[in-house]
Amino acid sequence: MVPQWLKVGVRVAEPLSVVGLLGFMLWTSWMRWGDPLIDFPRDLYMAWRMSEGDKLYEKIANWYGPLAQLVEGAGFKIFGVGLDTMVWMNIAMLVGVLLLLRAIFGAVGNRLLVWLISVVFIVVFGCEQFTLISNYNFITPYVAQATYTFAGLLVVIWGVLRHLRTDRRRWLVVAGLGMAVAYLDKPEGTLAAAGVLLWYVPARFVRRARQNENAADWRGAGRGALRSVGWMAVGFFGLTLPVFFFFLTKGSLGYALLATNYMPYTVIHALVSGTVANSPQMQKFSGFDHFGVNFFRQLRAGGWLTMVCGLMLLAGWGLARARKFGGTWAGWLVVLAGAGRLGIWLGFQDNAWVDVGDSLAFPVFVATVATVAWSARAAWRGSENFAHLLGLAVIGVAGSLMLCRMPLAARIGQYGFFMMPLATMFWMQLMTVEAPQWAARKVGGRLGWLVPAAFAVVVLIGAGQLLRVDLAIIADKTYAVGTGRDRFYTFPILPEKGHLMGTRGVMLNKMIAAFQSRTPNAQTLDNFPEGIAVNYHLRVPTTLAELEFDPFALSFFGQLHVLDELSRRPPDAIFVHYRDLREFGANYFGENDFSGVKILDWVMQDYRLVAKADSSPGTKTGDAMDLYVRRGPANGPVPAVDGQ
Repeated sequence: MVPQWLKVGVRVAEPLSVVGLLGFMLWTSWMRWGDPLIDFPRDLYMAWRMSEGDKLYEKIANWYGPLAQLVEGAGFKIFGVGLDTMVWMNIAMLVGVLLLLRAIFGAVGNRLLVWLISVVFIVVFGCEQFTLISNYNFITPYVAQATYTFAGLLVVIWGVLRHLRTDRRRWLVVAGLGMAVAYLDKPEGTLAAAGVLLWYVPARFVRRARQNENAADWRGAGRGALRSVGWMAVGFFGLTLPVFFFFLTKGSLGYALLATNYMPYTVIHALVSGTVANSPQMQKFSGFDHFGVNFFRQLRAGGWLTMVCGLMLLAGWGLARARKFGGTWAGWLVVLAGAGRLGIWLGFQDNAWVDVGDSLAFPVFVATVATVAWSARAAWRGSENFAHLLGLAVIGVAGSLMLCRMPLAARIGQYGFFMMPLATMFWMQLMTVEAPQWAARKVGGRLGWLVPAAFAVVVLIGAGQLLRVDLAIIADKTYAVGTGRDRFYTFPILPEKGHLMGTRGVMLNKMIAAFQSRTPNAQTLDNFPEGIAVNYHLRVPTTLAELEFDPFALSFFGQLHVLDELSRRPPDAIFVHYRDLREFGANYFGENDFSGVKILDWVMQDYRLVAKADSSPGTKTGDAMDLYVRRGPANGPVPAVDGQ
């Protein structure tokens, strides 16, 4: 028997340790998140302009749904424009997501699992910086919709799990509300949330119909299922209709319909236009650039994960049987230690933990199919464990569908921060709760703690390895960019650690300095292909609705559209940023037709060069910028900008 004082101590120490870990991660990385020029500054600019009254989808183009931008614009209007406002809002989002994860896995798991998923979420997904572009975490996400749609998905799962336990319709309304949050943000979360509801309602329908074994009440169960869908619709339209009427007050009926349903419009447009299929970048990110190699690589990695976890389970089960029947348990203990050692060894290999998504996809898919089948069987037979199995299946379906973009090219260091948490935690649930319980039923429950403990050790070692990578990257961020509420730190120029280190922070400071010194009276500024961060820090708007012009973006809305906007609203100044675009299939902006050569020709014809700078003179960084103003009398030689 465990003493009562020890149980109370664990209940108190567990959440305190999680709070302490989160505080440590925030303290060590404070204002060292995000990329100076790429991705995240787009959200800062959009929130600023929306707080000034600019219309989303008209004066400000947006790739995804409107909810995240509406919330962030309102936050800037209420709390003031500043990077610190955005950071605190996103920290609140991170804490909310953490609480939802703890509630969800607390309903289907145990205290050890809840503590493990808290540690893994904070270290591996919430505050991570495993790449030089630190836009893949919950504090400075590459798009705000990534974290918002994930939060919406968690609300859906939490709602259906609570409804499964209480049978109260208000939780269906909550699930519908979460579906609306996901729908108004990003397609991955929408797909996963829809999958959850599309399995939960039929499973409950079958369970209700089969409750009376003598005469199944299918008609009554059907009416119950329709009522469930109706209450979910109340929650869904309870959020989407206010958003619709908000946009209706800003424009026409067509504008309101487009804005409220922009997420599916973007997906359909990208598929029909072939933007995704024809983009080298998207083919690479999706793993279709080398389909066969990527497929077997992940299949092999999945086999390693399954083998390690299977050996740990087999050893624990064998050890328990040996203890029960008086056998030689020492041999099984050696197998268990060996399996754990194999997992630890894999954890110390290059990229083994950073590319953990390679090993997750196929095992999680298979496990999800199994749990869905078991929950269907339990629904039909009326098993006592139906609620638990259905809850497990719901999490598995959500985790698998969130991986829909990553089965051939999973990247925990990039998009994995919001696509992989549920799949990771679903697998942790299987290893720390489901598999040990299964083994315990076979052998009477002896030594059931060994497998969870061994698995927890391996998980913590992996998280520790990633934390080491994270802290090493954070330690190098000592170069200040921005002022006041927008001040943050990024990399200085460190050629010995890679040519990308520091170039973007230095470029941002030089671009700001060039604009202030050479164009003091300019009221508008456009940037090609990226650089909206300059507009935000200077508080100078762009004349274009679009905010980035890499080859992928240009293939979506077209050069001719941009040229039409430029001719109607020519800016006072233009930055051309020559950065490496090889990931998009071009060396630099304006190199060829699909990388913006027509736009660059227009700039050269109507504007003159007034300043230029290189991020690191004398080194081959491939990062430089030119500042242009509208043609007029020449004003001396073109100066180079030293910046800060």
